[in-house]
Amino acid sequence: MADYRIDYLEFPSRDGAASRSFFTDAFGWSFTHYGPTYDAINDAGIDTGIQSDTGEATAAPLAIIHTDDLEQALLQVVAAGGTITRDPFDFPGGRRFHFREPGGNELAVWIERA
Repeated sequence: MADYRIDYLEFPSRDGAASRSFFTDAFGWSFTHYGPTYDAINDAGIDTGIQSDTGEATAAPLAIIHTDDLEQALLQVVAAGGTITRDPFDFPGGRRFHFREPGGNELAVWIERA
């Protein structure tokens, strides 16, 4: 069986600059800027990012599960009653898909780029 662990949390933001400023002022966190709508938070204790593209952002914070077998994870999510909300897609660090579990929470599963 593949290994599954939550290793990333993504916050949606209507204003990425305001979110960065808040987290810097409140907690002293620093950021790595990956483009006009995405910033990684460097010092939060778990790998974390801010998605400020309203077309890409989820409605609530997104827990992201790491795996070593994306296709197997997709099959298991569907077999367990999950609903795929975003088909697998590439991003700079790898590939991922989004799903909603039966209780209504949206999560994602990702694999590193080989």
